[in-house]
Amino acid sequence: MPDPSEYRSLSPELLAEFSAGAGHDLNNPLAAVSGRVQLLLREETDPAKRADLAVILTQVKRAQDMIADLRLTARPPLPEKKRFRLTDFWEKLRESFAERFRQQGVAFLVRELKPEDPSETGAETQTGKEAAGTEAAKTGTDSSELFADETQMMVLFRALVKNSLRALGGPGEIAISYRRRPENTVTEIFVTDSGTGIPAEIRPFIFDPYFSSYQSGRGLGFGLTKARILAKMHGGDVVFDETADQTTFRVTISDT
Repeated sequence: MPDPSEYRSLSPELLAEFSAGAGHDLNNPLAAVSGRVQLLLREETDPAKRADLAVILTQVKRAQDMIADLRLTARPPLPEKKRFRLTDFWEKLRESFAERFRQQGVAFLVRELKPEDPSETGAETQTGKEAAGTEAAKTGTDSSELFADETQMMVLFRALVKNSLRALGGPGEIAISYRRRPENTVTEIFVTDSGTGIPAEIRPFIFDPYFSSYQSGRGLGFGLTKARILAKMHGGDVVFDETADQTTFRVTISDT
């Protein structure tokens, strides 16, 4: 594994300059390739050729997502905040991963905590592989709302769920528990998975741009970085909870 400290020498200014220019220069040809492949897919009837074209389209989308991560990390847009219901939001999040949950055998659980509850993250509403891919359990009230940019929140929590799915590598459980703090200005969200945890030696680097504990070719390592950036833009943060028994990330979002 490369020395994680090497990644910290890449300055934010250099990243911003690169992402602005390279993002524009790369997105244009990628968009042209994507459009052409989609046109060929509509016209092609041979199953083998269609499968090859689908692979090309998937890889183009992957490259576009990497460029979007670069640009978001370097120059994140200002959030457009509005109030939205968390129960609806969690359902949208579940739906966006429904097929992946089903294929991998992952149960996705949601629980609303009371403000005075300890920061325990276990959701007891569904357990085991039989719950994999099923509708998220909603034990909270419909009145639970968040004042934030909903699109950016979806990017944030998709990044955390993707991280959990990779960490699990197979069947398991991903649980989200959330509550409004007693002072009623900050919402805490805990994202927990039943994986093997994060090795102590890489914990100081997990939020660094470019750092990834996965093998080469699996991405640029921006998932946790962009999650933290988006949380900070909402007056909060994303931190790794080293006191939890399972792998837990604690997200805070301010209502102010």
